[in-house]
Amino acid sequence: MKAMQTRELNLTDLDVRYGRLRVADRRREAQLLASLAEQGQQDAILVVSGEAGFIVVDGHKRVRALRRLRRDTVLAAILELPAGAALAAAYRAASRQGYSAIEDGWLVYELHRVFKWDLASTAAGLGRSKSWASRRLGLVEALPDAVLEGVRRGELGAWVAMKHLLPLARANGGLCERLAVKIIAAGLRSREVALVCEHLNKGRAKACERILADPALFLKALAAEKAAQDPCLSEAEDRAYKQLELLGNVALVLARGLPQVLGYDAGPGVCGKLWPAWERSRRRWRMLEEAAQALKAAGKTKETGYDKPGIADSGIDAAPAGARQP
Repeated sequence: MKAMQTRELNLTDLDVRYGRLRVADRRREAQLLASLAEQGQQDAILVVSGEAGFIVVDGHKRVRALRRLRRDTVLAAILELPAGAALAAAYRAASRQGYSAIEDGWLVYELHRVFKWDLASTAAGLGRSKSWASRRLGLVEALPDAVLEGVRRGELGAWVAMKHLLPLARANGGLCERLAVKIIAAGLRSREVALVCEHLNKGRAKACERILADPALFLKALAAEKAAQDPCLSEAEDRAYKQLELLGNVALVLARGLPQVLGYDAGPGVCGKLWPAWERSRRRWRMLEEAAQALKAAGKTKETGYDKPGIADSGIDAAPAGARQP
């Protein structure tokens, strides 16, 4: 990069419009602030001449730190290049290190969409392939503005946005944007965002709305459910156990309650609805019973005595399946 002699510039003369192409990192900026306070500025920022002063193309974190330290001037190297070429040159000079994929995408977008470089020229200017530039451009154009703004401010991790929110954005951009706002407000960690997105991807519309209403509350409920799981069982085994318990309880309640609605005075409308439902339930019960018997015969379950007589809650519960209709 060709540059004029390095000199001091007034901080008030700087245009920091391209600071939006980089992610804010509070931890790194705090370290930089401490270093500048103790040792002073060691490396010059890179600028180009603009209509109303000098445009910063690299060194935005140093500029912010110096302003926080209430300094008046900054050491700067003025590049004799147009702004777009200077951005590309600064990227190459940094050996492309320290840039996230989203920051790459912002830079590609700036050169291709704003400066109107064709994609091949954009890729060449950054020392990359055309396919790489296309992927990075697609990344930032697929993510909703709320996600990108959260990443830019450092409130949402770039990796979280790419790994978990990007697939959701491609399926449902509006839902992803709403989720991003909730994630930022709740300050969810990467693992928590992964859990929320996993359940959103496999949930139905009503379940998704409940999750979106309060992701933090959903995670608490999920943790409580996990804590209630039998430690001797896997998640799938525990779920099957609870479903069997639920099935038994429902059967018992129905056996006690059906006589009240299907008595001698039951109307044809009630019978026309409930008897077909009974036949469907009986067929499904037989399917379950056959599956259980097959597993027993194959020796895949241990005899624990749960099918021995005498454990039922009542005579109703002890009756064999299908022995009588309501």
